Amino acid sequence: MLSKTFARFFGEIVRKHRKARFLSQEELAERADFSSKMVSLIERFERNPTVNVADSIAKAMDVPLWGLIKDAEDLRKEREFPKIKN
Repeated sequence: MLSKTFARFFGEIVRKHRKARFLSQEELAERADFSSKMVSLIERFERNPTVNVADSIAKAMDVPLWGLIKDAEDLRKEREFPKIKN
């Protein structure tokens, strides 16, 4: 079973990192050597990227792949298991 939930979090993290670097989808796609449509599909949670595509995105933004995955996992934990405030 594919985890569309994780794809959603990964897409959000890609968008967050892209915008923090002031990159357009087109600029990121050019750096990663694939179409801007692919970036759009990932950011809109319509495409679950392969490890190779995720690695290309990470390299294009000068972020380690594990960093993108960790950020997505942290976001998932935050949303699925919100901390109880005292």
